[in-house]
Amino acid sequence: MKKISIIIPCYNEEKSLPLYFEAVDKIIPQLKEYTLDFVLVNDGSKDTTLEVMNDLYMKRNDVTVVSLSRNYGQNPAFAAGLQSCTGDYAIMMDADLQDPVEMILKIAEKFSEGYEVVNPHRVNRMKDSWFKRKTAKLFYVFINKLEGKRVIPENVNCFRGISRRVIDEINKLTEKDRYILAEVPLVGFKTIEIDFTREERQAGESKYTLKKMIKYACDNMASGTAEPLFFPLKLGAFATFFWLFASVVMFVFLMLGHFRVVGGMELIMVFSIVAFVFLGLAIVIDVVGLLGIYLHNILINTRNRPTYLIEIHKKPEDKIR
Repeated sequence: MKKISIIIPCYNEEKSLPLYFEAVDKIIPQLKEYTLDFVLVNDGSKDTTLEVMNDLYMKRNDVTVVSLSRNYGQNPAFAAGLQSCTGDYAIMMDADLQDPVEMILKIAEKFSEGYEVVNPHRVNRMKDSWFKRKTAKLFYVFINKLEGKRVIPENVNCFRGISRRVIDEINKLTEKDRYILAEVPLVGFKTIEIDFTREERQAGESKYTLKKMIKYACDNMASGTAEPLFFPLKLGAFATFFWLFASVVMFVFLMLGHFRVVGGMELIMVFSIVAFVFLGLAIVIDVVGLLGIYLHNILINTRNRPTYLIEIHKKPEDKIR
C-alpha cells in the first residue's frame, strides 16, 4: 500500500494535538488504499507541545517528531516536514482541526485518480471577520492580476495534498524565504480543487496577528511575482508624459497672460506647486518601499543562512534500535 505523510506544524498546540489524533484515528480505517504516518514539526513552542509530541511518539508507531531549534514560522516548519517525510504523498494541514480530518479521505481519492496536487478550496469565509475576508480577497485578486495569470489560487491556503514528485521538486528549490502558498503552484503538475468549509479552531489561539498577515501577504507577493518591479518604469513613463503635457499647458497659459508672474503668483498656482511636490514625494516613497520588499527578499537568499535548524529528529524506526 502507498503511504501518505501528514505534515503538521505546531506552535503551542499542546491542547490541539490530542484532539487531532482522536479525530484522525476515526477516519484511518476508511482508507483502503493508503497507510498514514504523521510528521509533527515543533516550531519552537513555549508550552508543552514537544512533550505531547514525545508522548504520541512513544505510544504510536506512525509518528515522526521534528523539533526546530527555535520558532521559525509556519512555512519553514512545513519545509522541514517536507524534507523529513517519506510518504508517496503528503498532506500539509494544521493541528487545530480547522482543516477537517475527513478531507484526508477526499484528498486520497483524488490521488487515486492520478492528481498530483489537490487543493482544498474554502467555499465560505463567513466565520472570518469582515476585515479578514475583504483583505484576503484583495490579496488574491491583486497578486493574480499583477502577474496576468493565476499565481496563487484564491481561498487556498497551505492545506494541500501533493505527490512525491511535487515534494521532490519543492525540496529542490533553493530560496531561503519559503512560502508554500506560492511554491506549490510554481512547480505545477496535474492539479484539482475540492471545496470544503473551514471549521472553528477546537483549542488554542490563532497565531496570525494583523502584523503577521501583512508581512505574510507582502512576502508572498515578492515570492510569487516580479511584476511590481516594473512599476517604477511604468510610473516613470507616465510621469514624464504628464509633466511634458502640464509644461506645455502652463507655457500656453503663461503666454496668454492668465498667470501673473511679476509681483506674486495666483493662489491656485501656489496650491498646485505644493500638491505636485507632495505627489512626487509620495510616489518616490512608495517606489522605494516597494523596491525594499524585493531587496529584503534578495538579502535573505544571498546571505545563504539556513531556513531552519533541526534540534531533534525522531523516526518510528529509531525506537526499534
